[in-house]
Amino acid sequence: MNWELYEVWAVDEDGHEELIETTKSLKEAKQIANLNVKEEAITECIIYLEDEEGDLVEVETIYAG
Repeated sequence: MNWELYEVWAVDEDGHEELIETTKSLKEAKQIANLNVKEEAITECIIYLEDEEGDLVEVETIYAG
């Protein structure tokens, strides 16, 4: 069975990364990232795709402002 898992991580002003959400949908991951990047202390949100080995591969970075 083939499935994809996306993780949305928020990066704050100090460079600290925090997992925000996981989803099976890239579209939903982008919506989550766009909403969270508008938060005051968040400078960017990074969307990762978990590959077949369980490693995270960066798909897209959404920046504040």
